Amino acid sequence: MSDSIRTDVSGAALAVADPLQVRANKLDLLERLADALAHEIKNPLHSMVINLEVLKRRLARLPGDAGADVLRYATVLGEELDRVNQRIELLLRLSRPERSGPEDTTLNELLDEVMELVSLEARHREARVEYQRGERMTRVRLGRQAARQIILNLVLDALDSLRGGDTLRIVVGEEDGRAVMTVTGPPSSEGGERLAVAAALAEAAGGRVDTDGSERTLALPSGGTH
Repeated sequence: MSDSIRTDVSGAALAVADPLQVRANKLDLLERLADALAHEIKNPLHSMVINLEVLKRRLARLPGDAGADVLRYATVLGEELDRVNQRIELLLRLSRPERSGPEDTTLNELLDEVMELVSLEARHREARVEYQRGERMTRVRLGRQAARQIILNLVLDALDSLRGGDTLRIVVGEEDGRAVMTVTGPPSSEGGERLAVAAALAEAAGGRVDTDGSERTLALPSGGTH
């Protein structure tokens, strides 16, 4: 096969490729890069924490108040390093590849896994987050990574339009035997693809995504309650 024909075939294949598969490949690459980057940061961070602890012990042994001021700054630095380490751990948890297929879970459990990330993004925008967990949750069955992607796409669509002082509301509950999550926030002008991906992933799990102005609703079929 000539190079020109081979190029034409490749171009045609790309033109008809499933957009969700293309996005899935990109997400897989990003997950691998995030995992590698997190480990690259975590190793020197661990070394910094160890050396800082050694420095703090030596400062504490200095006579009188000679090392008191420096020790105070070292303590603040240690707290900040611990905060960064927690963020890296969160990144590692979210970027680890899925090793199993669909599993039984609840929207409460899934939201709990990503709420720290959502809260961080909201604080960056000087906005507030109101999160109402469901009291008696319907269990759902789907892949965990797909579930996170659906939830984050809906939440980030609302976060994109938040301004200082705005409030993002996330309510989880049960309706007609289905697990339901409603995300309320300003409508986004750039979330078309993001919402389309969330809707396609939800449909693959037997659920659906609906949008109505400032509300984005995810509904998933149940497999029991607890």
